[in-house]
Amino acid sequence: LLNRALQNAREDQPGLDMAAMIEGGALDETIDQYMRGEALSSFARDNGLLISKRLIDASIAEISAFQGLTGNFDEATFRQVLAQQGLTEDEVRMDLSRQTLLGLLLGPVSAAAEVPTEIAAPYTRLLLEERTGQVAAIPSAAMPEGEEPTAEELTAFYDDNLDRYTLPERRSLRYAVFDLDQLEVTAPTEEQVREYYEANSDTYGGSATRSFQQIILADEADAQAFFEAVNGGADFGEQAIERGFSLPSIQVSGATEESFARAASDEIAAAAFAADEGALLEPAQSGLGWHVIRVADIVNRDATPLGTVRPEIVQALTDQAGNEALAQLYLDIENAIDDGASFEEVVEAEGLTIVSTPLVAPNGLSPQQPNFRPSADLLPMLQLIFTLDDDEDAVIAPIIADQRFALVDVTEIARSAPQPLETILPFVQQNFLSDRAAREAQAVAAEIAEKVNGGMPLAQAIAETELTLPPVQPARATRQAISQPGANIPEPVRLLFRMAEDTAKLVRLPQDQGWFVVVLNSIVSDADAVTAELIEATRREFANVTADEYAEQFVNAVIADYPIVRDEEAIEALSQRLITGRSN
Repeated sequence: LLNRALQNAREDQPGLDMAAMIEGGALDETIDQYMRGEALSSFARDNGLLISKRLIDASIAEISAFQGLTGNFDEATFRQVLAQQGLTEDEVRMDLSRQTLLGLLLGPVSAAAEVPTEIAAPYTRLLLEERTGQVAAIPSAAMPEGEEPTAEELTAFYDDNLDRYTLPERRSLRYAVFDLDQLEVTAPTEEQVREYYEANSDTYGGSATRSFQQIILADEADAQAFFEAVNGGADFGEQAIERGFSLPSIQVSGATEESFARAASDEIAAAAFAADEGALLEPAQSGLGWHVIRVADIVNRDATPLGTVRPEIVQALTDQAGNEALAQLYLDIENAIDDGASFEEVVEAEGLTIVSTPLVAPNGLSPQQPNFRPSADLLPMLQLIFTLDDDEDAVIAPIIADQRFALVDVTEIARSAPQPLETILPFVQQNFLSDRAAREAQAVAAEIAEKVNGGMPLAQAIAETELTLPPVQPARATRQAISQPGANIPEPVRLLFRMAEDTAKLVRLPQDQGWFVVVLNSIVSDADAVTAELIEATRREFANVTADEYAEQFVNAVIADYPIVRDEEAIEALSQRLITGRSN
């Protein structure tokens, strides 16, 4: 599951690696997802809810990725997609079973979510509410400079903010990259190409598909009467409609004998594929009932000539040989290190190139060398690097999973420690002045807000500061506007909707550069603007949220009855193995 999630995420973030995924919580999320699935499966099993093989067969047939050029399920396409995604049929069936089970369990729960109009109406009025106010900026840069700090003040400030001046642990390393580009891969022989072609006859061999009209009836006598009517000249479709079937429900298109057998039975499929085009088969019984089948169409596909697919097969074999050669190089390097070879000896033996770095922090930057920029190869190694000791043997770090690796050796470790005050004195002095100005700006802003809350107009409160401040800005917005997903609404405007009328509040300027004084002047709500359509839209939106809440509470209740214990020690070991590529 986690590998598949990584592959999917890489479509949007090509450089993403397993370490970043796990750091973002993907492992815990996957484990939680698995635990929810197991708990729900146990609940369903105890309550007699089972997912049949036939239902999963139907689900697989409906997936567009598994369909051929005719728009119907194609066995060869199905196998090819599984191979491309590195999946097995059992894994696909298990995933579909879980998804189907979730739908069957949570569908009725979510469908019950309804929000009465009486609840939606007040919220609709709130959405149309408009608020207006004023925003005054009190930037730190507008504060008087004041006196230069003394040595004692700087020392005290440095001691109070020691974390700000503490460098993280840093490490220097050397590494040597190896990947497919460094390997010479021999082109496959004609014999290997032919063996591959013959071994993949499902993909390249010929096939026979058939389309049918099929009706399944519960009663043998009814099925016999249907057969006799059609055999006597009646239209198959009209007879089916008379019995309550729709035309699409009796069509089976592009079936192979294997797929048709899964939907009926081996005996029925064998008979259907032995009959001629246009033939009407006598009623035959399966577990579903009595089948009456007419062969509507037969399509025989010739085998794809070897010459046509030779370039494709050569590429596949070349890729396979390259991957095997890279895996062998990986093992050779790993075995050499395990046998006591040094970093330099392995690099020389394999003809690799050494890259060295200065002391770098976990983010790849070097505080002592600000111009240093980590390479694309270095970044994926960092998490592993910071788990190693400087006296450990070199290790192999994945850069791009299964494609690019590096032999890594930590050469120096600088533990986390504060920078000496004398080496950063100008920086500390600037921080002191900025911090003092920020405190003064906050005090000025608080005094202005206090006066406004006491009844003084904002303009008068600002004038009494005797400071040169930016002009006061008007602010206006509706609750509906600030509630839009992704809306870029300034924080002072958002604050208007968390205030009482004729009051003032403070909020920071961006990048901690001072303070805003926000004053709410008026709240207007037009009851006439609340239409039945708006109330209905709000009700539907609330129903969606309520449905999700119902589903979540149902799952939580099931988990409480079917608890699964997390082995945190094993999970942590798995996390480290996935991050480092090493087993402990």
